[in-house]
Amino acid sequence: MADIIKNGVNRVAETLNIFRKDVFDMEGVPAFRQFYMLYVWPWKYVYKGFYDAWHTVPAISIAHPKGNTRRLATVNAGKMAAAQLARYEWTEHCDITATRNGEEDADTDPLNEYIHHVLTENGFWTAFGDLLEKANALGGGAIKEWCEVPKDRNGNDTGEPRVRLSYHMADQFIPTRWTNGKVTDAMFVSREAKDGYYYSLVEWHRWAGETYRVTNELYRVPIKDTAEPQNILGWWYPLNAIYPLLSPATDLPVTRTMFQYIRPFGANFADDNSPLGVSVYASAMDTLHALDVCFDSFQREFLLGRKRIIVPARAIRTVTSPSGAQVRYFDANDEVYEALATDDTDSLNIKDNSVELRVEEHVAAMNALLSILCTQVGFDPGALSFDRNGGLKTATEVVSENSRTYSTVCANTAILTTALEDMVRSIIELASAYGVTWKGTLVSELAAGGFNVSVRFDDGIIQDRQTNINEGIMLVNNGLQSKYTFLTDTMGLTPEQAEAEIKRIKDEQAIGPEVIDKLDGFGA
Repeated sequence: MADIIKNGVNRVAETLNIFRKDVFDMEGVPAFRQFYMLYVWPWKYVYKGFYDAWHTVPAISIAHPKGNTRRLATVNAGKMAAAQLARYEWTEHCDITATRNGEEDADTDPLNEYIHHVLTENGFWTAFGDLLEKANALGGGAIKEWCEVPKDRNGNDTGEPRVRLSYHMADQFIPTRWTNGKVTDAMFVSREAKDGYYYSLVEWHRWAGETYRVTNELYRVPIKDTAEPQNILGWWYPLNAIYPLLSPATDLPVTRTMFQYIRPFGANFADDNSPLGVSVYASAMDTLHALDVCFDSFQREFLLGRKRIIVPARAIRTVTSPSGAQVRYFDANDEVYEALATDDTDSLNIKDNSVELRVEEHVAAMNALLSILCTQVGFDPGALSFDRNGGLKTATEVVSENSRTYSTVCANTAILTTALEDMVRSIIELASAYGVTWKGTLVSELAAGGFNVSVRFDDGIIQDRQTNINEGIMLVNNGLQSKYTFLTDTMGLTPEQAEAEIKRIKDEQAIGPEVIDKLDGFGA
């Protein structure tokens, strides 16, 4: 009955356009409105490739002396920088393991098998790379763990619970409580359009003492009332009208927060009192704009630099169009001789007045701006470049551990390591709380004796492999590193493969090089 009365009041308020809420009007939401409006959303527009303040420019012509506009061409360097950093940080070689105490082989540990099952089932290996790129662009993102319990229309359980992961961009996530930069409470906002309305599901994650509580509220607003729905919630709407199986409030029997907030390394210069991060190109907005202006000029060079032919004014004909307007034109196909009365023979010449395209100048300007951009986002100059033949290129290797790019990637992967370790522990705790089983055994039983979580990033993409090999050979030859360590850490062999290779090397050395050469020749 209370919901029916509340819904009726909200319908009246919706009709009169009063009491409409947005995200930052909600009780308990910090005063982040200015930060999101002045920074997060412009970063998002730049990432998507169209920021109206930059990309809508005047287009003045004789036919349209004022008021006409056009879209500025964009190279979308903001997305390129965010994607390249994500590519450096996240590779398929990231090793995430959860091993029980006393278990030495992660490959056969059922707890580790379960974690990788959850990650694979939720598309983690691809989705996290996408989230990381968007987090680099917008200044942050979040992973959320939740448990899906299959139910029928009557709300009865019909299957075993499954741990799910969801991935949220910065504009879908608002921290509401934090300690020393670690976010403990937050609000997630997800939207969908249906029947002429935007429906916004607001999901709160909050600690009430030692109780972890998740509450859900639904709001809607007519699409026609807002062109930018990302902060507009609208009016309260019954939750079960759109999500009939979703509970308004749930207390989870857990001891840790069921989400992880990730952000690029670097201080928030725009709001130093919040845990929010800033975009990797937050300090490079002017450079990104200049790149688009340069690229637009490069593109228009070919439009405005088309062949121009100067002909005598007396050779221009005038005809009347069907609308009655006088139209002047030069008939290039007319081969009939025509006499023109003039004493100036030069005025009878037809001249080619085509301009020379400034390709080299534009390429040099774009490379100069890209080098500035690299420095601003934490890359080495040249990590992003523009080649006249191949177009935009990105460096695939960073050969020095002392390089700016390498330092940037290491700083970011340290943050990711902590977040991913927390994610694995949250998965195990949530699965234990809901009685999830793996191959007939409760996950809670698998984790009962304690476990260790490890996240290891393979930096093979950002380091030159040959440099690492040469360094390892030098250490081995000088007795500062064992062959076993060199083969496992540098060459990537398994312990069994390394031991077999060392044994083979010893056997070959015992035979002697002369015999080996003869055997090789015999085999050939």
